Amino acid sequence: MTTSPRGARRKARTATAILDAAEGLFRERGLQATTIDEVAEAADVSVGSVYVHFKNKAGLYLALVERALDLNEQAMARVLDLGLDSPLERVLAAGDAYLRFHLEQPGAFQMIALRVLEPGSGQADPEVEARIADRVEALVGAVQADLEAAVRAGEIRADVDLDRATRFVWGAWNGVIALSLRQDRLRVDDDELERTLAVGRRLLSDALRVGAAER
Repeated sequence: MTTSPRGARRKARTATAILDAAEGLFRERGLQATTIDEVAEAADVSVGSVYVHFKNKAGLYLALVERALDLNEQAMARVLDLGLDSPLERVLAAGDAYLRFHLEQPGAFQMIALRVLEPGSGQADPEVEARIADRVEALVGAVQADLEAAVRAGEIRADVDLDRATRFVWGAWNGVIALSLRQDRLRVDDDELERTLAVGRRLLSDALRVGAAER
């Protein structure tokens, strides 16, 4: 039986409402502590509707992860839209795009980037973890590819260990952004987060550029 366009739109709206409700609850309480009944109530749909769309809580969580990964890739793809010729500038712009992803989609960001901070996350699902690792690894690989291109272009020093440099850059972005999620006086607000990452951007650029080792 073919679904009418109106029916398809209604189905999509219901699925989105369920995902939005689940994201908020999972972020606040954790996966294990959240029930399907609570998701249904928050989404203002029946419990049966949740099961029709996602089968079970694991399926709902995997759908949320896939949505978050799509949003992450879309955010990072904005770098290509800038049309930057410099590979190093693309790396620096990737950091800006990653920050924008966090600011615009904090729930999605936390779901795939800062999972260790999720309260009551319980036992990790191997399928979910593998899916996140595969797609995030591809994004990190794109950053490393630009660093390698920057070496070939003579923009950055050839003596830099690019594997470790990429790992450091990615970890630094996540680490600084994680400060905005702290619950103590070390927490930074979004404005300070942007300023801190801007300083890091300059430090990274200065440290990598050709001639930096002789300064």
